[in-house]
Amino acid sequence: MRCPSLAAPSFRALLCVLIQAPLLAACSDTDEDPPPAPAGCDTAALKLEPGDPNGHKDPFGAKAAGQARAGKVTDLAGIAQPGHGRQKIEPGDFVLANDKIVVFIEDKDFSDGYARFGGEILSIDKANAEGKPTGISMYGETLTGLSIEMVDPTSVTVLKDGSDGGEAVVRVTGKLSKIPFMQGPLEYLFPRAYELEAAYDYVLRPGEERVTMRVGVVNATNEPIDFGTDRPDPDELLGFFHYSNAQLVTPEFGFEEPSGRVAWAGYDGGDFGFAFRFPDNDLAYGLTVSGFSLFYGPGFVAEACSAKTADRMDIIAGGPDYDGLREAVRRATGEAPWREVTGKVEDAQGNGVPGAWLHAVSAEGAYLSRTRTGSDGSFVVHVPPGAPVTLVPQKRGFAPHAGFGIGADEATATIPLDPNGTIHVVAKDAATAAALPVRVQVVPQDSLAGSPEAFGTPDETNGRLHQVFAMDGDATVSVPPGQHSVIVSRGYEWELVATDVTVAAGETLEVPVDLAHSVDTAGVMCADFHIHSQFSADSNDRAVQKVRGAIADGLDIPVSSEHEWVEDFQPLIQDMGLTQWAFGMASEELTTFKWGHFGVVPMTPDPTKANNGAVDWIGKDPKDVFALVRALPENPVLIVNHPSGGGFGAYFSAAGLDRKTGKGRDGFWSDDFDAIEVFNDSDFEANRKDSVADWFALLEAGMTFWAVGSSDSHHLRTSPIGYPRTCLSFGHDDPTMLTKEMVRDAIASGASTISGGLYMTATGPNGESPGQMVQAGAGGMATFTITIESASWVNADTLETIVNGQTVSTEALIPVDGWAGPSKKYSNQVTVTLDPSRPRNWVLFHAKGAGDLAPLHPGRRPFAVANPFFLKP
Repeated sequence: MRCPSLAAPSFRALLCVLIQAPLLAACSDTDEDPPPAPAGCDTAALKLEPGDPNGHKDPFGAKAAGQARAGKVTDLAGIAQPGHGRQKIEPGDFVLANDKIVVFIEDKDFSDGYARFGGEILSIDKANAEGKPTGISMYGETLTGLSIEMVDPTSVTVLKDGSDGGEAVVRVTGKLSKIPFMQGPLEYLFPRAYELEAAYDYVLRPGEERVTMRVGVVNATNEPIDFGTDRPDPDELLGFFHYSNAQLVTPEFGFEEPSGRVAWAGYDGGDFGFAFRFPDNDLAYGLTVSGFSLFYGPGFVAEACSAKTADRMDIIAGGPDYDGLREAVRRATGEAPWREVTGKVEDAQGNGVPGAWLHAVSAEGAYLSRTRTGSDGSFVVHVPPGAPVTLVPQKRGFAPHAGFGIGADEATATIPLDPNGTIHVVAKDAATAAALPVRVQVVPQDSLAGSPEAFGTPDETNGRLHQVFAMDGDATVSVPPGQHSVIVSRGYEWELVATDVTVAAGETLEVPVDLAHSVDTAGVMCADFHIHSQFSADSNDRAVQKVRGAIADGLDIPVSSEHEWVEDFQPLIQDMGLTQWAFGMASEELTTFKWGHFGVVPMTPDPTKANNGAVDWIGKDPKDVFALVRALPENPVLIVNHPSGGGFGAYFSAAGLDRKTGKGRDGFWSDDFDAIEVFNDSDFEANRKDSVADWFALLEAGMTFWAVGSSDSHHLRTSPIGYPRTCLSFGHDDPTMLTKEMVRDAIASGASTISGGLYMTATGPNGESPGQMVQAGAGGMATFTITIESASWVNADTLETIVNGQTVSTEALIPVDGWAGPSKKYSNQVTVTLDPSRPRNWVLFHAKGAGDLAPLHPGRRPFAVANPFFLKP
């Protein structure tokens, strides 16, 4: 692959370094030594002095006093934590407050998030009546770097407390140090390192809706240092981790991914958002990958023999929605406000439609603004003065709207939506008539026009209009008049109902559904060990919605697996009263930026530790990190996630696993793990040449690692939970009887199968389970019984037997005589012969079916795999 110049930041440049990083790491040193201090500079005089360690005694009194104030947080009483629930405000952090906003700056030392240094903005919130935070901040984390470095604080202090009626300033001083997150493949995009003494000053003025960030460096040389003002890749960067709780938006592109230069980059957090802007300069967009967005500032020059600070950028806060944020930006920049248009979005009966999006588009088609209607359907939106615009209302369940024209001088509008109808689904257990958690999908016969990317409202996939997870089986959805397919399901163990209906305008159509639990999985419960939610940087799904999706699809054990964070699903399940259906657990996806991702199951959230107790891997090799995992009090199993296929997220690829020896690079490789996520949102055939082959190579090398299958679901819209799932034997079906230790031990035993829609039971000649040793009989032969069962809507047709990594037979599945259904059931007996010349023999079984798992999971193929049995003479 030919790489573009890294002087031109682009996604393709990043892709190149991601692929070539292992080679680059082995043969290059990207650091440029900082220039020595020459004669002629008075280095003793070149300092960025810290301020007062405490600041104002009453920083939250700023609103009442009409001031801006800075001080240290000493008491959390009355301080609402950020709305996203991740990084917390703690005593010892610092606060800037005025009558408009409250901004918290983290104290020095080890930090949550990806920078790890402290001295960062923790929260930007709206001030309440008492001058304290409202608790609606969705600010995540921003890397404010010079090249690959940020200030690693030696002090966080108050330079000005604001008591004189002027600006309030919190100063962060320390040395520019490499950002841990950037010290992987991204490092090769930023070849310069400075290691200078530097300072960040966070500045808040009375009455303003922005905090200004001043940056200063100590240049103890007799030459100016240019941070990229004349280069296409300036060293001034902004790395945003806000995706999980707020949407990136720019004035040029709306919510569509930007390109080139933009006036500012904002994040719409709903009730309150924020925007980053360099006065008199644009930002240059770099890339977005895995929830991380990179922008470049214009750079600046540090004069020779100087220690000066200069205002670099403004962080402007406002809301609600993009519309409120845009108006806040105009106020902060001195622009004239846009004209206000008020009105109401109504249905065909004249009732207000709550929670509808309203988009403003110019006559030329440029995206202007977005807001949401209130509980009565009313709205306020701002549009350019003296120009006609089109207002486009949008509400799922109503037909797409062509737009409502507003004249150049109009200030009010009542916008009617087309007539619609309603579908009401009530799902019950066919055997008991009890309410059931179900997934309800509605697919219009006539496909609806898609939403423009600039609107920031992604459509459902697979032609769906709705995907609802109804925990009590009761779902009511609005639909345009016409024909629709209604699909009601409860995962792979249950029959599903797919029915076509015709809904008239104004009609409520009742759809009663009885679902049969047709597949017998007595004594077995299935888990997904790899589920992401809002606590991961690259997922914006709410954790509550992830739990609902898991339970609706019949998953018994949903396990939270966040990047660099520990979160537990069980409290949510308890709060929702759903413990009879599922047992939730906490784990972590230990996410190195260099050599792989790993599931640590189970873990316990610990708010007293960084990242809620996540394992700190920075600066360590696999052996040392695995040892940290082994030392955890939960004694977790360690799962190698998505192990193969290239890139820094695949351990076997990054470590150079040699399939002939079953080892990776000397001095780097460690095999101190327990299981392998052989099946990541994929089936056996998709992995046969990659993760399956690697797993087999390790088994052939005499090692014993169990396979698991998990979804790695980041977005329920596109990636369902529980495909595939790992089915574990507990001898009962009651989630309330489970503990995390039981689940851990079941994984470690290897007595498990992987289900991608098919359920497999494999037993040895004396009732042995997968993972166990089987005594071969005469002639070294052993006969196994393989039973496959699936719901009637899932196909199964083929059984593959694999001995010592080689396929020895592929045969048709044999239907069970006289099976009454409604499920499909097959039973095959397979005899295998061990090779006496080998130190170890093993056998496993793989079943599959034609087609896919539509209409539940279109595009995903049915399969099942058992973990290996081991044979002895």
